Amino acid sequence: MRILEVRVLMLLLLAAGMVPNAGAQSALGKTTLSTTKVTGTSVLGGGSHPVYTTITIPYAMPDNDLVEARRNSVSSKPASSATPMALSIPTPQPNKVTNHGANVQFEGLSTVDTANTNGFVTTPPDQGLCAGHGFVLEIINSSLVVFNVAGSKVSVPEAVNAFFDADPTTTFISDPRCYYDRPSQRWFVSVTNVYDSSNNYRSNLFLAVSQTSDPRGGYTLYSIDTTDDGLDGTPSNPGCSTAAPCFGDQPTLGADAFGVYLTTNEFSLFSNTFNGAQIYAISKDALEDGTASSIVHIGDLPLAEGIAYSVQPASSPDLSDEDNSGVEYFLSALDFFGTLDNRIAVWSLGNTRSLNHKTPNVTLMNIVIKSEVYGQPSDAPQKAGPYPFGQSLGEPEETLSSGDDRMQNVVFANGHLWGGLNSIVSDGTNTNVGIAYFDVNPKMSENGLKATVHGQSYVSAEGNSVIYPGIGVTAEGTAAAAFTLTGASYFPSAAYAHLTPSHATSINIVAAGNAPQDDFSGYPEFGGAGVARWGDYSWGVADGKSLWLGTEYIPGGIDATSYFTDFGTFIYNVNLD
Repeated sequence: MRILEVRVLMLLLLAAGMVPNAGAQSALGKTTLSTTKVTGTSVLGGGSHPVYTTITIPYAMPDNDLVEARRNSVSSKPASSATPMALSIPTPQPNKVTNHGANVQFEGLSTVDTANTNGFVTTPPDQGLCAGHGFVLEIINSSLVVFNVAGSKVSVPEAVNAFFDADPTTTFISDPRCYYDRPSQRWFVSVTNVYDSSNNYRSNLFLAVSQTSDPRGGYTLYSIDTTDDGLDGTPSNPGCSTAAPCFGDQPTLGADAFGVYLTTNEFSLFSNTFNGAQIYAISKDALEDGTASSIVHIGDLPLAEGIAYSVQPASSPDLSDEDNSGVEYFLSALDFFGTLDNRIAVWSLGNTRSLNHKTPNVTLMNIVIKSEVYGQPSDAPQKAGPYPFGQSLGEPEETLSSGDDRMQNVVFANGHLWGGLNSIVSDGTNTNVGIAYFDVNPKMSENGLKATVHGQSYVSAEGNSVIYPGIGVTAEGTAAAAFTLTGASYFPSAAYAHLTPSHATSINIVAAGNAPQDDFSGYPEFGGAGVARWGDYSWGVADGKSLWLGTEYIPGGIDATSYFTDFGTFIYNVNLD
């Protein structure tokens, strides 16, 4: 594929903190050697586990308008470099839909678990999933639990706030992720805290690192300040101040052999400030030893005609493809106008072994390559059916939000970088929501980063939509995506497709939805406009030669008039060899 753009940022991290950029590199970014703090320890399942019998007002998780923020990021660019491309909506051949069970499949957490553990409900769930050492850990907004590989709970569902020792009356925790590191047999769990009203509305990322291979054991808790107002070791980013603190929304989690990586999109709590993607890199060894104190924070990342957003770090099934000096790969999309685009960005952070040093010396590069066309998705309809909560309010049935076309989770396996995103597609008659996915071959050399698209394709369903892909890839390169299937023919259902570089196989329904979503977030009485929150992501992760997949669906049987919503999650294991 033709290389459209190459950028390099050499990051020589000085103990003094901010790194001055030189010459032509001055506009490429800003790096701070900041600090992470140990806030305590926690034991998953070690709390008192109260069960609440009454539910307070529900909470919708933060939903900052990333599409509008992307548009605004190009507003200061010359018109010649800030014009949307003339592209056509993709019209892929729709995939056949079948009903196909999995090796192991079981109900995950639901809004009932969130209500019982917190006394309130949240939406959407945000599917976090990781697996290894005979366990499957699931975390959603706002509860977490451990299963064995047969699908039986081996811990009691617990409130996420309780696990991180965060007061739910003063903090706002969201966007959970987890990762199991196979070489070290450690578990990593992350969330963002939008604000702490008891501490001048400062924001942070929480990261929990297990002390043993058992996810039910002890964890070391870390806090990373994301307020970025120049205090607490943070950089002084534009529009971030004590009066208008910033926070890291839509966070992600990845790892390579030497580091753990979190990225966010930086917004201001009280203004329309958007500072784009922020990358945080931390020594994995230090995190596991409970001694991590320094962190590499990289921000101010221009990309093409805008500013980078949702730079997704890769995780790997076994880290066998790692470079000796260490390299972490990332993918991101480039649809700055919320229309259509045919480019993706590949990123590398090189020399990550140096994260173990007092003054790390890492190199950030990116390269923009041509891809298949993708674009801003529409809302997704659902099959008509009874929705007692909405009907009691006199409201019409909701549609589901498919969010936007940011890059979803990324996996590096067998020398290939896999990623996918929601995209508008056409079936020749109507436009629906489909999935565009990419198989990229990145390569680091003395001359820098190179990347080509090895394969790419779509997943789509005629007359219906598939939303929020969560891609899992084995060490041998076998890939599948979990997602929700919804539309005129289907209540929101848990499904997956086997992905190859050239095409996706049939859409396999593992757990058929049994009712429409009936969620407070879409109703005007709760500030909605007819579109309910969904997602915001599914997940896939390798466990040996099999893949664990998880996504949101509507199981039926949950009384939304009592719980304000009726979502569930479904977890399933597939072996595609």
